[in-house]
Amino acid sequence: MVREEELLDGAARVLAGDHSASMVQIAAGIGTSRATLSRRYATREALLKAVAVRAIQVVDGCLSPLDLGDDADGDAFDTALEELVVELLPAAHLYGFTTRDSTVLADPEFRAGVDRQDQRALAFLALGQRLGRLRADLPPYWIWYSLWGLLDAAAEGVRDGHLAPREIGRLVLVSFLGGTRPTATPPPARP
Repeated sequence: MVREEELLDGAARVLAGDHSASMVQIAAGIGTSRATLSRRYATREALLKAVAVRAIQVVDGCLSPLDLGDDADGDAFDTALEELVVELLPAAHLYGFTTRDSTVLADPEFRAGVDRQDQRALAFLALGQRLGRLRADLPPYWIWYSLWGLLDAAAEGVRDGHLAPREIGRLVLVSFLGGTRPTATPPPARP
């Protein structure tokens, strides 16, 4: 018998590649029968909601590097930021689609989980700004969305075969830090 987490991760893997995959396609993609999948999840919507709950659990686990005290220094922040990117890469690959799926987005439990995660990340990013490790002229939400955009792009690049999985951590981190680190002279404010 397949463990629940394995089944949901397998379903997420299939759905990450094809958001419109049917229950039959999802079952085939994870190596089980439609009947077995239907015994656990009566509808595709029920399966999507279970995958969304799993996504919240997985991303919660990825956010552990954010648990720095207010007395953290710049080096501790930098280390935690790098750990965060590395932790989030596989989660974005498997679960990135959940933030764009209308069925998932309509689920209040999922929305509450995402909002809670956002607040935790925003506090971490604000700490980075106070420490001078991130640009203070960028809203923390922009920094957070930018990171997720890069993670999503990396996952798509791997899925499409254009990027090697072992190099995307470096690519995301270099791109992310290149845009969010303070510059010697801040760019002019635009109207």
